[in-house]
Amino acid sequence: MRRNARALVSISLLVLLAGLLLGFQTFNIGDTKFGDDTPLGLKLGLDLQGGSHLVYQAQPVVDPLTGEERAPNRDDMEGIQRIILRRVNASGLGEPKIQLLGEDRLLIQLPGVQDPGRAKALIGETARLEFKHRRFNVPRDLEQEGIIVPADIVSVTAGDLNLLLEELRAAETTESDEPGTEAAEEEESLEDIIELAEGEELVPFGGGDTEEEPEPLPVLVVEFTEAGAVKFQEVIDGLILSISQLDSQFDLPNRLEISLEGAETLRWEQIGPFIQRLGETNRFAIPFPASLQSSDDPLLPTGQPAPPQPGQPELTMELAQATVGENATVRFTEMLAFSDEDFGLSGDNLTRAYPSLNATTDQPIINIEFDAVGTRLFGELTTEIAGSPNDAIAIFLDGEELIAPTVTSPITSGTAIIQGRDFTIEEVRDKSFLLEGGRLPVPIELIQERDVDAILGADSLAKSVVAGGVGMALVFLFIAFYYRLPGLIAALALVIYAVLVLAVYKVTVTLTLSGVAATILSVGMAVDANILIFERMKDELRNGRTLVSAINIGFNRAWPAIRDSNVSTLITCAILYYFSNQLGTTIVQGFAFTLAIGVLISMFSAIVVTRTILRVVATTPLATHLGWFVPYGGSELPQNRPAATALQRS
Repeated sequence: MRRNARALVSISLLVLLAGLLLGFQTFNIGDTKFGDDTPLGLKLGLDLQGGSHLVYQAQPVVDPLTGEERAPNRDDMEGIQRIILRRVNASGLGEPKIQLLGEDRLLIQLPGVQDPGRAKALIGETARLEFKHRRFNVPRDLEQEGIIVPADIVSVTAGDLNLLLEELRAAETTESDEPGTEAAEEEESLEDIIELAEGEELVPFGGGDTEEEPEPLPVLVVEFTEAGAVKFQEVIDGLILSISQLDSQFDLPNRLEISLEGAETLRWEQIGPFIQRLGETNRFAIPFPASLQSSDDPLLPTGQPAPPQPGQPELTMELAQATVGENATVRFTEMLAFSDEDFGLSGDNLTRAYPSLNATTDQPIINIEFDAVGTRLFGELTTEIAGSPNDAIAIFLDGEELIAPTVTSPITSGTAIIQGRDFTIEEVRDKSFLLEGGRLPVPIELIQERDVDAILGADSLAKSVVAGGVGMALVFLFIAFYYRLPGLIAALALVIYAVLVLAVYKVTVTLTLSGVAATILSVGMAVDANILIFERMKDELRNGRTLVSAINIGFNRAWPAIRDSNVSTLITCAILYYFSNQLGTTIVQGFAFTLAIGVLISMFSAIVVTRTILRVVATTPLATHLGWFVPYGGSELPQNRPAATALQRS
């Protein structure tokens, strides 16, 4: 009796603990959070609450030691798995299920995720943080670098741009204006269009009276060899491209510095769009500065030279020609708006990154802290460039420039902030997770994506709950009506079984639709074990055993059959789990794992819970009603015919 009491107390404590686990929707044990926003706090899978199903493939990487391309190894894949798990857990997107598939694939399931785009960004980005020393107005001598050398230049003269263009037009139309040519036909079509514009006054391009003599436009005319013209055109195209990459109209693009050695020495800067190639020739026209007396005319934000200062002569064609003279030479230097240089500091030197708000502007920022090497490198550079207007530190995240601040004073504390023009609170939080989580050991590529509709998941869950409830009710009715009092005890044991199973699910598994099916199946197996036990008890009672003896013998003789059937089921679950883990079939994997848990708890329910309750009942007055313990024929039990037995013996 004392042993039964201890077992009953232990069962009661287990049920109480399981009830507490199910009673709290979420709870923490240490740093681990359990539960979810569901009625019982169960974690639901993709097919029950919707979410994202992503499959990534690792790409080959270049070995830094040998320089050869190699396939990702097991360590690389496990490193990716750890980093992604840390990123997603820290972001609050949910608890991902990450599984390695084969040698180079990764399955990621995100149940209940509301922002798949953000999830994919957190998973796939490498968060490559770079710090570079930015120098402004960096000269690039084209002659020293062998780009434009004196041999590429044929002549240097001064000319009137209007006259030069007029000569080009005249040369181009000499042959094309003959009757029957394409150009002549276009001109005739244009005349027809003009005739149709009755009553409208046509103003020529540029406006004004075409009969007036145009103002002379003095330009420096540099004629190149054919190869030199090609190289110079590439330089001009680069200057024009730098304008399209400006973030602000007030930023200066790359410029071309022209150093003229003629009758006079002159040096000025010009931007790409104002340097014009003269038709298909190898000559280029470069506008002179507004004043030939100053060799350091600054550029306005539009790229136009500054107007002449008071007292300086206005630029004329004669003055330009006199300045160039004969046998002039020219040298070109490209003035880079800025140049970025690595100084050894990168995201690998970070020890911590966390989001916060700027105390002054109240804008979201990322606070970063460096390790010892990073602190030294950052301190040395900031000490060197502190107070310099021509130096800054450019910060790049995944190749995108975030900010390039100048340094007013040395920063030797090993901390800094990163701020962007349009940072949001969510963005700085995600970038902080990426920076602190570390760089992925190998790049990964998304090769499969599937979004599961949460509405279908909720519908499936509701139908599964109904199916489970109906199944349990039918099982209770059958076992109670057929096996009577032991059936009622088995029904109570099944309730305890259900509570224990749900509590274990809450702390161990993510419940899927296949898991629900496995749970319902395990309920039937739990009842099957009870049926084996009760049938053995019935036989022992009909053989004249006492109730306590029938209970003990019934359990002992039913145990081998229960053990063998459940062990074979567990072996099948192990095989299903192993192969589904290799092939990435999570539906089968969830079914196998959940069924294994249900089978183990059903064995505990049948062998321990039901047996303990029956033993306790056998010590109560209910034990005198043996007919309540067999399905039928209780009045015919030998224990109920003591008088007839005694008469037969005499």
